[in-house]
Amino acid sequence: MKYIFLSQQFYKDYSHCSEIEQKQSRPYVMLVIKIDNLIFALPMRSHIKHNYAFITDITCGCGIDYSKAVVITDQKLYIDNKQPRIRPNEYKALLGKEYIITKQFKKYLSDYKKAVSAKSERVNSQYKYCTLQYFHKELGLI
Repeated sequence: MKYIFLSQQFYKDYSHCSEIEQKQSRPYVMLVIKIDNLIFALPMRSHIKHNYAFITDITCGCGIDYSKAVVITDQKLYIDNKQPRIRPNEYKALLGKEYIITKQFKKYLSDYKKAVSAKSERVNSQYKYCTLQYFHKELGLI
């Protein structure tokens, strides 16, 4: 896992995507997962109120939010050079959890792709606020 900030160029290019977090100071966890050779950045968030996340701090609902994942199509263009600072308790909660996070995100991604492919009603209810809707081309759903 690598902690990153997304670049200003990323936010500019995806400014029309209302579900993508527009907080430029938000750290992301970049997982290099070999799913169709795509690189995903998963945001660290507070006040998560759904189950599609890896929770790092129960009291504030902090964690990695799978539903707000973005595809990094160009690492040089979309990853900022600044290094984020992660809260010590969250950093500790994430240590050694790469396998679990990757496995959980792969399942989330697979379920999303199945729902979209099947034109399931779940897309409108369960995945209504999911940011993967902006990456259907990269995910092979178009």
